[in-house]
Amino acid sequence: MRRGRWRVPLLGLAGSGAAPGSRRRVEGILLLALIAFPLVIQDTFLIDRLGRYFLFAAFAVSVDLIWGYGGLFTFGHAAFFGGGGYIVGMLTTHDAAFLPVPLWAALIGAVLAMALFALALSYFVFSGRGALRGVEFAVVTLAVAVAAERLTNAGGSVTGGQNGILMSSSLGVPGVISLQQGYGFYALAGLLLLATYVGVQRFLNSRSGLILRGIRDNEDRIDLLGYDVPAIKRRAFVLSAAIAALAGAVFYVHEGIVSPSAVGVSASTLVLLWVVLGGRGTLIGPIVGAILLPHLTATLSGSLLDTWLVAVGVILVAVILVLPSGIFGFLNRERGT
Repeated sequence: MRRGRWRVPLLGLAGSGAAPGSRRRVEGILLLALIAFPLVIQDTFLIDRLGRYFLFAAFAVSVDLIWGYGGLFTFGHAAFFGGGGYIVGMLTTHDAAFLPVPLWAALIGAVLAMALFALALSYFVFSGRGALRGVEFAVVTLAVAVAAERLTNAGGSVTGGQNGILMSSSLGVPGVISLQQGYGFYALAGLLLLATYVGVQRFLNSRSGLILRGIRDNEDRIDLLGYDVPAIKRRAFVLSAAIAALAGAVFYVHEGIVSPSAVGVSASTLVLLWVVLGGRGTLIGPIVGAILLPHLTATLSGSLLDTWLVAVGVILVAVILVLPSGIFGFLNRERGT
């Protein structure tokens, strides 16, 4: 019988679906409190920094979608985050044929380009008898990050080589409103994070989201039940890549420059730390982790100088020893997932 022509109700998965309404309200209140933070402080520099962290948080949510909920451990997701920045940089700074294009068109182009790349990659890794799981998938994503960093380094005038690309565009509507810095940037980043959270939550509450969690828990069983496992994986992977690309594109326009390290292994590893610290498979956990760890790093590096890396490492180890599932890992226990 052809796969996907018959389907069995998700009996085992229904109980491990979305969080109860009360839990979702708590998560929503916490997220809104983070976004409304400017109402209680007047530090423009801190506001701008938190806007950057919000984009990190959207990036972390994209990783949590496929790792925390899909069980697909990715070691190269910065290729999409930084790739979004590179696409925007190339489309808005180069002068050839139809280039340069307006920033809004470049942002759309970046998301589409990274989504198409993820779709092509997903057909390679998820389809057929050679479909990859676990360590094999992680190794492929690691190879993608390594290749992306080397390509951008060797890209010459196209990617700027080791120097990267200096952005010529700024966020906002020229002559109307600037979203490049301060409160405007914070509002833009907060809206993007909120839209990411709501969109991913809706996906996870859908039938595809339930199946994705079933794949994480027992892929063979889901396959035997007749569901199209590769298609669900592809759907989640492409969505995750698109979110990362948009967050990265906005982030690097704000930063004013994108360089090869943006697509490399170090950036891909850092986002994993954010997810682990907050608690994978919770959405709100990676958001908090992506805000807390960069803020802690920035604070300690300014006060401890040469020893701040040691201090950050000790704090991370202590948190993991006390809370091995992350700060919000208890949410998974309460949900039974």
